[in-house]
Amino acid sequence: MKRALALALLLAAGTPSAPERRVAVSPDFSVVLADGKITVEARPLEGETPMEFAARLVADPKVAGQILTLPGQPSTTRLVVVPYGALAEEVKLAAVTALFPADLRATAGWLHIAVGEESLASIADWFTGQADLAANLAKENGLTGETVGKGTTVRIPTELLLRPFRDAEALPETEPPQLSYGEDERGRFALYRLRKKEALYSAVVVRFTGRVHAADVIELANVVATRSGIDDVHAIPVGYPVKIPLEYLSEEFLPSDDPRARAWALERAETAQFALPPSAKGLAGVRVVLDAGHGGRDTGTIHHGVWEATYVYDVAVRLRKLLVEKTQADVVMTTRDGATGWKVVEKDRLPARKSQVLLTSPPYDLSDPVVGVNLRWYLANSILQRPDPAKKKIPPERTVFLSLHADSLHPSLRGAMVYVPGERFLRERYGKKGAVFASYREWKEQPVVSFSRRDRIASEGGSTALAGKIVASMRKAGLPLHPFSPVRTHVIRAGREWVPAILRYNRIPSRVLVEIANLGNDEDRTLVLERRFRQRVAEAVAGGILEFFNADGEATKPAAKKAPKPKQPS
Repeated sequence: MKRALALALLLAAGTPSAPERRVAVSPDFSVVLADGKITVEARPLEGETPMEFAARLVADPKVAGQILTLPGQPSTTRLVVVPYGALAEEVKLAAVTALFPADLRATAGWLHIAVGEESLASIADWFTGQADLAANLAKENGLTGETVGKGTTVRIPTELLLRPFRDAEALPETEPPQLSYGEDERGRFALYRLRKKEALYSAVVVRFTGRVHAADVIELANVVATRSGIDDVHAIPVGYPVKIPLEYLSEEFLPSDDPRARAWALERAETAQFALPPSAKGLAGVRVVLDAGHGGRDTGTIHHGVWEATYVYDVAVRLRKLLVEKTQADVVMTTRDGATGWKVVEKDRLPARKSQVLLTSPPYDLSDPVVGVNLRWYLANSILQRPDPAKKKIPPERTVFLSLHADSLHPSLRGAMVYVPGERFLRERYGKKGAVFASYREWKEQPVVSFSRRDRIASEGGSTALAGKIVASMRKAGLPLHPFSPVRTHVIRAGREWVPAILRYNRIPSRVLVEIANLGNDEDRTLVLERRFRQRVAEAVAGGILEFFNADGEATKPAAKKAPKPKQPS
């Protein structure tokens, strides 16, 4: 086996003849399916050393060593070809995501849709690592032959899946919504027929377009209503055909022939290579940077007297307490309340304070939101370079950053959402100028930040995996979650798309912005005012961090009693 593998690596200069299916994910990464076998052709990304490339690409360190000893070593001009069985698990997920973009991770397992005639043995090998489990798949899916035809759906049960497929975030819906596509004198559209108890705002606009802010949802609902011939958005009969202009659809709902859909699928495949960090027992050797959003004079959003800054700070200090007391992580806070410090205040409704400061050198009083948010990412980048209390260097891949917030969205929506840095929204270089920044040590350390292509791709992949673990932990705890797309690569608001600055210019590879609830929703806001809810959120987030590092610990110990499962919006 090792000799055959070495031979496959040495034949990297050639490419398989007459491939049945070839997908160029990027100029640096292609996947080929030929004769029932998958191979990957890859070369180092911009900013990636041969050692980093080899360690990312394959699972076995010995095989990585073989790659490094190939004539000429891996370079930006020379492809290395690796058979599927030798790939690292995250790269297997990337390969499958590229080849089979219609596949889904459902609650009952992985749903694979064949792209041609495929053997059950090959499917079993791809998803379980054991070709001899083909009989299990045949029995599970009621199949009698050894092969399946194009378009056949094969379900691989969760318990049989390889780790990356098993750990992928399952769709909250049991089946994807049924959309059809058409064209009229105004252009192309997607057609959706409303079901019982569904409303145009949440079931159509929020679900299919990604709009969540009240003004955007209302505006686009009116556009869709006009396009669909709807006079009263509150009195739409069940089964009514709703037309959604294609230009407003989120990428995952676009027809397969739309270039944006293909670009989105390839983006997912490329970032999947950087999904999970090395395991860390009890979070030993891990640094967790906790950032409570807003603070000081910057209250964040306010609804019915509830300040965002006040309650997300409470969640942050609860999370800090859990991690400090029940794991071995090095926990660093970006802010501190001058009145209470990092003490957990055991009250439901909390007094509104403006005494938080950002822990830069010197501390910043958070009097200007724009200055504050930029100093936050400068601070995060500085923390990334610091040694731990034992004066040991913590590698970037063992550092995570969480910024905690509470949203202000359309009142029909409720639940948590997590934002990650989408690669296409990140710049190569960025920096701030002016005396207001130049007086801080963190700015002086690195006034301009730069990101290689590898940095940007790895950040989206690792951050998405961290977000997925947090969302899964919150779902397991019965906490309210956004019902359709709880993990997002960017914000959509007022016709613009962007990544929040705290994620955009932050160099910590795995970084997320967690919106714990929608303060614009009455049910969510009521929950935020309960300390028990805030404690459960902290426990769930801690559990997600532990799962991200495949760690163990007691930080996820549940509260004494579970709250009832939240209702989805109509």
